[in-house]
Amino acid sequence: MRWSALALFLVAMVAGLAGGLLYTWVLDPIEWYDTTPDALRTEDKSVYLTVIGDLYAAEGDLTRAEDRLAMIGLEADGPVLAGLIEQYLDGGGQPEEVRNLARLAEAVGASGGVLLVFGSAPTPSAEVATAIATPPGASPTPAPTATPAPSFRMVEQTTVCAEPGQAGRIAVRVQDTEGHELPGIEIVVSWGTGQDRFFTGLRPEQGAGYADFEMLPEVEYDVALAGFKGDTARHLTSDLAAGVCPTDTVALDWRVTFQQVP
Repeated sequence: MRWSALALFLVAMVAGLAGGLLYTWVLDPIEWYDTTPDALRTEDKSVYLTVIGDLYAAEGDLTRAEDRLAMIGLEADGPVLAGLIEQYLDGGGQPEEVRNLARLAEAVGASGGVLLVFGSAPTPSAEVATAIATPPGASPTPAPTATPAPSFRMVEQTTVCAEPGQAGRIAVRVQDTEGHELPGIEIVVSWGTGQDRFFTGLRPEQGAGYADFEMLPEVEYDVALAGFKGDTARHLTSDLAAGVCPTDTVALDWRVTFQQVP
């Protein structure tokens, strides 16, 4: 009796193993793909591009960066890279992920547009600059007093009817004391359950100091400049009162302008 049970167990185990092999080898086999970087999907290429930018920042080797671009089917062309950076940001990419790629785009001939915001290398702090310039054993030269960050006041906060059928937008402009538009200014927009940040200068066709943000209905937003003292535009909403705009308009736009205080 004991041997019969063992025999049945062995038969069942062999049958199960055979069934599994039949399924994985014949009915639903695993398909292997030998994929090269140039065959990646568009969103995966964007990630690969940011890695190429990071490697360029670490190595400083432009030739190797150009070779890596060629691996994903891209020419080392500055304007092309700048356009891809804009697409990546429009698709929800984070600004800090594209800074090194923007500097690579500058190195291969791009300028203006998105690079006004992300392209230039950061200026070393006074402490770092002093440490670099001071020979070992010498007394460091006192660092200059930091210039206070400028303040901005809000000089416009008005509503207009949005384009027919379009969601409401907050259109922000940032100006210096003379009214010239300022690119690369970070703007923070917040609402009851979240926050987002965006930059002036990413829509150069609208102006160097222009930036915009699409609103959701029935949500109130506050808008201010990140890192600067100044006014805040509060309680901005796209909600439209009856009879205010043409019947094919479904939302309000806001125009907000911040100007540097002299």
